[in-house]
Amino acid sequence: MKKLLYLNKHVKAEIDQRLKKYFDQKILAAKKIDPIYTKLLVDMQKYILRGGKRLRPTLMILGYRAAGGADVGKALDAALALEIFHNFVLIHDDVMDGDTTRYGGLNITGIYERRLQHNLSPARARHTAESIAILAGELNEAFTFDVLANLNATPDVKFAMMNHFQRILFETGAGQQLDVLSQTRKQLNLKNIDKVNYYKTAQYTITSPLQLGVIFNGDANGLLNSFSEFGRELGEAFQLTDDLLGMFGSSRQTGKPVGSDIREGKQTLLMFYAKRLCKPLNWKAIETRLGKSNLTSEDVKTVRNILKESGAQAKVAVAAEDHLQKALLLLEQMDIDAETKELLRLFSIYCVERKK
Repeated sequence: MKKLLYLNKHVKAEIDQRLKKYFDQKILAAKKIDPIYTKLLVDMQKYILRGGKRLRPTLMILGYRAAGGADVGKALDAALALEIFHNFVLIHDDVMDGDTTRYGGLNITGIYERRLQHNLSPARARHTAESIAILAGELNEAFTFDVLANLNATPDVKFAMMNHFQRILFETGAGQQLDVLSQTRKQLNLKNIDKVNYYKTAQYTITSPLQLGVIFNGDANGLLNSFSEFGRELGEAFQLTDDLLGMFGSSRQTGKPVGSDIREGKQTLLMFYAKRLCKPLNWKAIETRLGKSNLTSEDVKTVRNILKESGAQAKVAVAAEDHLQKALLLLEQMDIDAETKELLRLFSIYCVERKK
């Protein structure tokens, strides 16, 4: 695991350096327009540099290496676009979920809500703050394609990467919509839960970064397809672990409020098994709390205890491990160099054993 941690530490340092340089340039450009706009760019820079594990750029480098890529510095320039794109998605995701924290502190909405609440009513301050956050997300989306357009790569490679980002955005949008609307469905549907997990997480978090690395170097040995199958299984394991951390972890671990999935009334595999395994009265106790924004810590504790005692927590943990083992089997069959394969194996294990 030390090799993987070293690689991730190196990638994080390199990506953070590039993020600072890129946003410094945008801050200078904003100064020519207006001080308020400059402040937004400064806020965006501080926010993106404050947190994030840079897992997706790390995966992109592994995908690049698996395809035979040797110029890691050049690939890191491309991976910058991936982290900025991720920031765009996170900012908009928080607006849709009504969250004001991320990375253990205030997100863009939270920053501006606090700043505006002295001059505006609470409702107006929140609406205006969310409007600014939507703008910040859109700027990050534009920055993504700005980075790609200026890469030191052939036009064919740049076009292929842009096309890939467009497809992933389209498919992630489907997962996001299904996730947001899940609270309106009265029936817990396993097919819909799997679909959200695939399009919102597996495809976006695991498959896409690996494939971008392959695209940047050129597809080798059919790796795009191999990583698609591998990413589906590992992405499921990653999301199920995320669900468990979000429910049973701490806000210090996740950087988000504990029990946010309950407040948002999200349909997850945890809830699917809870409904199947709980006694009617216990399920009623969970159901009456789903989607309630004013949940207390005692409410969250009640739901946690029921999920543990019913066996729902254990069921999801077993499912995550099952997807992990399937991913590892697919990885073992890939024709890639031994060192990269080992790093991907360690990353796969991390996805399920991580504590945040």
